[in-house]
Amino acid sequence: MNVTNKQTISNNGRPTLSACMIVKNEEKFLAQCLQSIRHAVDEIIIVDTGSTDKTIEIAQSFAAKVYHHPWKNSFSEARNHSLNYATCDWILQIDADEAIEQTDIPFLHKLITDNSYNAIFVAIYSDLPGGRSKHYYTRVFRRGKAHFEGIVHNQLIFEGRAIHSEIRFYHYGYNLSDSEMQKKYKRTGDLLRQQLAENPNNIFVMANLIRNYRNEYNFDKVIELGEKGLRLSVLQTDFDAKSQRQRIYIDLVYALINTNQLNRAEEICQEAINGNPDSLDLLFIMGEILLKKAAFNDALHYFKKYLIMKDRENKNPSFNLSIVDSYYYEHKAYDNIGVCYEGLGHKNEAEIAYKKAMELNNKVSLYYSNLTQLYTSQNRLDEAENIANTAVKLGIADNSMRLLLGKIQVMQKKHHEAINTFKWLIQKDNKNINAYILLINLLIQTDKLKEAEETIKIIISSYPDHLGLKCLMERIKCKYGNRESAISFIQMTLKSNPSNNSIYHDLGNLCIEIEEYDTAIELLEKYLKTSPSDTTAITNIATCYARLGKLESAIIGFQTALTLDPGCNQAARNLTTLKKQFNGQLI
Repeated sequence: MNVTNKQTISNNGRPTLSACMIVKNEEKFLAQCLQSIRHAVDEIIIVDTGSTDKTIEIAQSFAAKVYHHPWKNSFSEARNHSLNYATCDWILQIDADEAIEQTDIPFLHKLITDNSYNAIFVAIYSDLPGGRSKHYYTRVFRRGKAHFEGIVHNQLIFEGRAIHSEIRFYHYGYNLSDSEMQKKYKRTGDLLRQQLAENPNNIFVMANLIRNYRNEYNFDKVIELGEKGLRLSVLQTDFDAKSQRQRIYIDLVYALINTNQLNRAEEICQEAINGNPDSLDLLFIMGEILLKKAAFNDALHYFKKYLIMKDRENKNPSFNLSIVDSYYYEHKAYDNIGVCYEGLGHKNEAEIAYKKAMELNNKVSLYYSNLTQLYTSQNRLDEAENIANTAVKLGIADNSMRLLLGKIQVMQKKHHEAINTFKWLIQKDNKNINAYILLINLLIQTDKLKEAEETIKIIISSYPDHLGLKCLMERIKCKYGNRESAISFIQMTLKSNPSNNSIYHDLGNLCIEIEEYDTAIELLEKYLKTSPSDTTAITNIATCYARLGKLESAIIGFQTALTLDPGCNQAARNLTTLKKQFNGQLI
């Protein structure tokens, strides 16, 4: 008690505050956490449950009082030990992978001067791979008036009244590597399964285990346990249980989406929205369901409502007991809105939405890719290349983005740049078959036949049965004058009755190479039965008709390709040539 009185005097009479923590091998985040609280608290209590790294050394460098207790498979047991060592008036419970917002410390000190409550909710923002979630939890409470229960995802049981605040805690422990996260989920899942076996109808434990299964991508278990959880009766006055029920709804819908049960997902999500029409998570996930179903107008409604509700939340944060996973998903909402508008043919609106997504979060490759593809479809190739190169310069361009950049460079006739782009991709991923095929095609097109042949030999050892690569080899033989080899290859391949329909595309193009235009048309039309909107194939068929002198069919083909894709350059050029040939008069 003498320590407390001394600290009270040194702190201008305000109540004192102990930080209480449990740790084990937390050297990655601990210093950051302790640095954030060193001016907020009067003492730091750490219970270590068996660290073997530099955790203890780091803790002692911040003058923390370190106590050692063996791990007994219970977070609450360990946390309650830390509370017993505290000497101050109030306790701040924080984890090693968290930090407190520095500008909120004065407000925290003000709140603990009030004697009318015993616990304070704070706002916890968790960094996630796709954004940041938000939830409220009681992390500040009067010493002697609270304790923890539950072996994992423990709950604080406190006496008296609590108030909520917007004091910000930042949590970094959910944005680790896949291996680190899977180890964490395994440990948590084992404890939750033990807890649920002891109390099968505990909706809090059930909701946490369902989320754990979702994080492990075990969607069958999410659906099995989620359906069971929704059958549990919940009193309308039990707000915490209702919050857990909403979490179950969200995770169940997510699992149904990922098992391609979209109708059931929509049905469950609508049921949840009926009970909570302003939920950010439910609005966002309903938009995603409808987007996957290509119901673009309906999806737009939900994404726009999400943005309206999020703007309202930004201006006046609302307290609730649910974790809001999509709290910072405005950038994702705008990107999805762009996809909806593009699906509806409203390309100007799509462009605005994609740019807004990039403005809000310039580190997501998908947003650059979507805008690049939009510009490409409009034949705005310089702008498309610029966006793709921006992603490269930012260091966020994934392999698909690099591949798209190479395709654009081919369309721009920047063959040297395109070759370098494809080679860079292959250097980073020597099994990238798409990059190899595009590179080999381009080498053939630019008469670099020896290099094309050598490149095929490198990759075909990994894909010895790849008919597309064999077609490319036959194209090279044709360039060397061996037309008979290609004819023999086409005949043998067709006799094998290939199950992969895309081979008819490759064979058709090979027929064009050897000027077998009737056969090319036949094969490409067979390919179009499963890929009816492939404008390149349609254009190639029209080109074959033109070379056979069937100009009316050719014109119809080019017009069809341009209807599907107004940015199809080859179709536009060929159609213009035919129009000039007939003095602008269509047959």
